[in-house]
Amino acid sequence: MQLPTLREIFEAHDRLGSDKWTTYFGAYDDHFARFRERPITLLEIGIQNGGSLEIWAKYFANATRIVGCDIDEKCRDLTFEDPRISVVIGDANSANSYQAVTSDVAAFDIVIDDGSHLVSDVIQSFALYFPKVKPGGVYVIEDLHTSYWEGFGGGSDLDLSSMGFLKLLADVVNKEFWRDDRVGFNLLQNYASRYDVAVNDAGLEIDEVAFGNSVCIIRKKVLDGEENRRHITGNVFKVLDYTEVKPLSGSKELLNSLHITRNLMPATARQAEFVQLSATTLENVRRIEQLDAELRTVSTSANEALTQAQQEIASANDALASVNDALAHARQEIASLKNSYSWRLTAPLRYMRLTTPLRYVKAVFRH
Repeated sequence: MQLPTLREIFEAHDRLGSDKWTTYFGAYDDHFARFRERPITLLEIGIQNGGSLEIWAKYFANATRIVGCDIDEKCRDLTFEDPRISVVIGDANSANSYQAVTSDVAAFDIVIDDGSHLVSDVIQSFALYFPKVKPGGVYVIEDLHTSYWEGFGGGSDLDLSSMGFLKLLADVVNKEFWRDDRVGFNLLQNYASRYDVAVNDAGLEIDEVAFGNSVCIIRKKVLDGEENRRHITGNVFKVLDYTEVKPLSGSKELLNSLHITRNLMPATARQAEFVQLSATTLENVRRIEQLDAELRTVSTSANEALTQAQQEIASANDALASVNDALAHARQEIASLKNSYSWRLTAPLRYMRLTTPLRYVKAVFRH
């Protein structure tokens, strides 16, 4: 029987809300097909309204545990009919939440990061939870378009963004061809330093890194002891005779047989140059952040002074308005008094009071 697609399940869903980009449906059907009927465990970081957990429960009908983690306290009020679903409330990258998640389920077949999408959180979550992915399992990062946005700590020209980190993981897939047995070198060192995480290319076992629109799917290698070798078949070799060539491994033997080392710079030199350039970028980013913090401090002080001045001006304007109101009221009372009958009636008396002293003075001067 053909299983329903993720989009079919998504569009038929009628309980808690969820949202997914169109391109995710096909990508997930392709990469999750082998898990559909297995008793898997799944972790989703960032569940928002909780509907995605219900959809995963339908999509993976034989899943044993589906765990969600979200920092929003409102998620505590979400209720689920499926007993396989549980939710941890808290920052997935905090020690307490990590302990709560991993003590409940020791390892996961699928981990989906749909959390804050901040570059720092994306890389910290990967460093924490990729080790908890089972061999052959997958680690998914959604909404990677935010990696290009400054508001999320990214940028199209910033080497230390989420996408920059994930692009390096493609080199980790092929590390048997360049890493050899070197110690003291870490292709991911600048990310480890900037985001304060323990991540080293030497310790990552990755089989595949697949990119889709705003999504990356990383498959963990199965360490079954089988070496990656160059296999040969057929018995007619008219262009290049392989009859004397034995199956070669994917490391130094193959490099030598293909004469790759003759044509390329030593991988160590190129990678060292990359790390050096990335270190310069990291220092520039730190300086920019420092200057930005200083500018914010100055701007805050200026804004506070401006606010205080505006408040003082407003108080002065209020006082002036009160004086003007009082003056206008007094003028109105005077005008009313002068227009009154009593004022007109007493006009002769006021005239006599003014003129009598003048007459007296004139009489004195005559004598």
